[in-house]
Amino acid sequence: MVGVLSTSQTFAPFTFAGQKNTQTLGFPNDAEFPLALKPAGSWQPTLQESVTAIEGLAKSGQISSLAQKHGGAILFRGLPIKTPQDYSEVAHAFGFRAHEEVGRPPLRTVLAKNIKTANEGPPELPIWPHNEYGWSTINPAWLTFSAMVTPEQGGETPINSSIALASALEKQAPEFVQTLLNKGVRYVYRYGVQEVKSNTGTSVLGAYGQTVLPGDDAETVRRKVEAEVRRHSERFEWHEDGSLSVTHVVPIIRKHEKLGLTTFFGNLTSAWGRSKHYRATEPPYLGSDGSYHPIPEYGDGTPIETKYLDLALAIAEDSQVLLTWQPGDVVLLDNHAVQHSRSPWVGNRTVLAALWDEDGKIGDFEEGIEILKSSPRVPIVA
Repeated sequence: MVGVLSTSQTFAPFTFAGQKNTQTLGFPNDAEFPLALKPAGSWQPTLQESVTAIEGLAKSGQISSLAQKHGGAILFRGLPIKTPQDYSEVAHAFGFRAHEEVGRPPLRTVLAKNIKTANEGPPELPIWPHNEYGWSTINPAWLTFSAMVTPEQGGETPINSSIALASALEKQAPEFVQTLLNKGVRYVYRYGVQEVKSNTGTSVLGAYGQTVLPGDDAETVRRKVEAEVRRHSERFEWHEDGSLSVTHVVPIIRKHEKLGLTTFFGNLTSAWGRSKHYRATEPPYLGSDGSYHPIPEYGDGTPIETKYLDLALAIAEDSQVLLTWQPGDVVLLDNHAVQHSRSPWVGNRTVLAALWDEDGKIGDFEEGIEILKSSPRVPIVA
């Protein structure tokens, strides 16, 4: 049992099809990935009881230790979450500091305090394995998701271990891992003037227009946008059509300080999967969806071999656990240890997200520290 209130108000573990064992993922211990918890026995918690129970687990350190033991992922099922406000109260119970996004590629809508839609891209399009904001120097430490409405078919959230991906690549392509360690990865995001229906493509103002006002002239808009861009990159270019390309060079072979393990933290797999899907593997990387999808490169601008891009994506997808949503589910993910994706769906689906900070979880090898010297990091402090 997992709980801090009383013997009748605890969470009990349960199993579901597809769970993996952390030992097979490169962890030293033997545990389920992810950990799945539900109210024990006949306990049917109210919203306040749910909040109190999770607050107690967080304050006692059990949330952190359980996440660490189970590969960075915990599913809570059976909570009476009906609205975005309900989810906001439960999500805040974990006790993390809210993360402020910089350079937001996906479309999101704020629905409650620190609660947004997960991604408003078209339901027929998948999202490939990635760490949230793994392409940027500014990224959240933790993610929480909750299902408000579940679809008729599909819509699962596949998750896979970044630790396992690093370990598997080291075994199967050590030369690739060494090159990634030495050079890092170069990502380019190109933002258009208009919003497009894409799983990654928001507009210039959607990504960097947080301080732009309706009456601002063109020069003021550009100045304000560039100030936001410079929070995490000095490499950007305006195009004649008004679009903006922003380049990020960051490490991808990194240290998970709390786990003491190497992690593959980034968006290489999602960027490659997306470029292939949208037939955008050649310059100017304009996809069939009307958005730009440049392929990732080594940090020095040299191309990453296709065989390695395919290998990394295959390993990530082959090791996924499908999280099939039930209304009220809450999933907690260590963003530095777990990648997530999204399956297409039929029907209505509403999954909400919240992003959270915690200092000191992610670190770098000497090579990564050198790479980051040319990449600014100025997070928004709420």
